[in-house]
Amino acid sequence: MFKNAMIIVFLLALFPMQVNAATSKVIVEGSAGGFHYKMIKEDRTIFWEIGSEKHEKTFKQNSENKGYVESFREAVSEAEVHRFTLVASAGYFVFVGIIAWILYKKRRNIFWKLRLFIAFLACGAVYFAVTNYIEMQAALQDAGYYYGVLLVE
Repeated sequence: MFKNAMIIVFLLALFPMQVNAATSKVIVEGSAGGFHYKMIKEDRTIFWEIGSEKHEKTFKQNSENKGYVESFREAVSEAEVHRFTLVASAGYFVFVGIIAWILYKKRRNIFWKLRLFIAFLACGAVYFAVTNYIEMQAALQDAGYYYGVLLVE
């Protein structure tokens, strides 16, 4: 009995069985400033799910909208990177401020060169924070433009 079962299992293994199931796979996703996107691949078709805080849309990628969805994805990704850099530079500014406060409390007669150096570090942090904020806002405006174009289609 056991030998017959083993032979049947062996013979079934020789015949390939195929299961054709439609699977969807999320390729890439991201969000920043109220916008989000998700690229989903089903078989050979690519679907995009884009949205804002108020509205969401899912559509199939084709040759007409490929440039717009790529531009939307790039704008949201760029805003996400600028947001991270903004937070990092703000944290750096706080770090420099804490170091300056500790040095001031420990030694009230700090050399003027050291004061100048700490001031330059603080100014650099503020400069990076402001420029990244401006670039993040520009990227979010671009994302809003491409989002509007894609909603119309």
